[in-house]
Amino acid sequence: MGNIILDQPILSKNTSIKEGKTLMYATSEMQGWRAFMEDVHIHVCDCAPYVSIFGVFDGHGSSVVARFIQKHFIEELQKNKNFRDQNYEEALKENFLKMDELIFSPQGQKEIQEMKLENDDITFAGSTANVALFHKNILYVANAGDSRSVLCRNNTNYDMSVDHLPDNYEEKQRIERAGGFVSDGRINGNINISRGIGDIEYKKVNKLRSNEQMIIAVPDIKKVELTPNDKFLLMGCNGIFETLDHANLIKLINSKLGNQPVTPQLLGKVAEDLLDHLIAPDTSAGTGCDNMTVLIIYFK
Repeated sequence: MGNIILDQPILSKNTSIKEGKTLMYATSEMQGWRAFMEDVHIHVCDCAPYVSIFGVFDGHGSSVVARFIQKHFIEELQKNKNFRDQNYEEALKENFLKMDELIFSPQGQKEIQEMKLENDDITFAGSTANVALFHKNILYVANAGDSRSVLCRNNTNYDMSVDHLPDNYEEKQRIERAGGFVSDGRINGNINISRGIGDIEYKKVNKLRSNEQMIIAVPDIKKVELTPNDKFLLMGCNGIFETLDHANLIKLINSKLGNQPVTPQLLGKVAEDLLDHLIAPDTSAGTGCDNMTVLIIYFK
C-alpha cells in the first residue's frame, strides 16, 4: 500500500503548535509523493505532573496499526503501575509490549477491522514507534524501528535512537533463530525493519517469547539529563532523515530559528519549511519521496 507513488506530490500540511510549562512544540505532517498517508503522531504536554510525551508512528503495509497505537498509547501508559511510580524506562518498555498485546487480542483485532481503510492490508500491517518522554529535566526516548529522535546539544546533533534494521548483527541473529532469513536488507525478502508494533505474521512462533520473534516490539531506551546546552528535540519518521544527515538537519533548523525570540508560531513555520526543503522535486533519486512527519520540541 505505502509504496505506490503519485504523479505529483501532495504538499498540503497538517500542522499544530502548543506551549506547555517547560516546552513548546510544533508538529507538521505531509503526505508527499506517496499515495497514502501512513504516519501518525502523538503530542501531549503535562499529561502527568512534570511529564510530557511525544511520539511518531510510521505504518507499513497500512496506517491502521499506527492509528491504533495513536489511540491507545497514552491512556494505557497512564494506567501502568511503573508509570505512576515514575519508573519511566520500564513503563515505556511495558507499554510498547502492551500495544502488541492489545492488537493481538480478539477485541483489538475487532477494533482494527473497524478502523481498516479500503486499501489497508492488515495481515502484514505494522508500525515503527519512537516515543520521547520528558520528566522534569530528564529525557527518555524509546525506539522500535527506524523513526528517530535527535537532540540539539551544543548546536549539533546528539542522537537519541538507533535504527533497528534486519542486517544489524544482533537483529539478524534473532531473525534467523526464529526461522527467518534476511535478503537485501529485508526479513524474508519483505519487511525492512526488525522491530516494531503489530506485524502479526512475524510474531507467530508459539515456542518463542515476545523478545525472540523475527520482529519484536521491545524498544531500546536512551536516557539523558538535559542541560542548558540542549535546545530542542527533533523527531520524525524515516522520510525526514533520507535527504540530510543529522548534523545538517540540526544546522538547518537552527538557521531558520535564527536569533529571534522562539514562539510556537515560529516553530510551526520552521517545521513546515523543513518539510518543503526535504521533499524531492521528482522521484528519480528515490529519496525524499516518503510520507513526512516532523516534531520539533523546543526547551524554554
